[in-house]
Amino acid sequence: MKKLSILLVLLFLCGCGGGAAVKGTVKFDDGTPLTQGTVKFIGDATQAIGPIKSDGTYRLGETKAGDGVTPGRYKVVVDATTGGGSDGKPLTHLVDPKFAEASTSDLACEVKGGMTYDITVTKP
Repeated sequence: MKKLSILLVLLFLCGCGGGAAVKGTVKFDDGTPLTQGTVKFIGDATQAIGPIKSDGTYRLGETKAGDGVTPGRYKVVVDATTGGGSDGKPLTHLVDPKFAEASTSDLACEVKGGMTYDITVTKP
């Protein structure tokens, strides 16, 4: 009985991390995937960031159970640029620059648990 009680307490603690995985796809309004960049969820007290893969998918949080995105309301930012480094190539935005700033992005998401949140962006 004592072992069962300890196991139940451990399972409860593992499930109370408060975070969950958020995943989805980033596509342009014509349906083609954005193949690079980052997605960032910006909340009042926390944020989560993840890379966009070559197929347009992203995933935030949960490198281990419970350490994902904390439930709450987030502004969503998509930043995708090339150049602008020491190689002298000019900075080029792959998406409309309004998506790169929380103050101008019209994207928002309420995280309530593990979920899929697909994002549509426009080209510059």
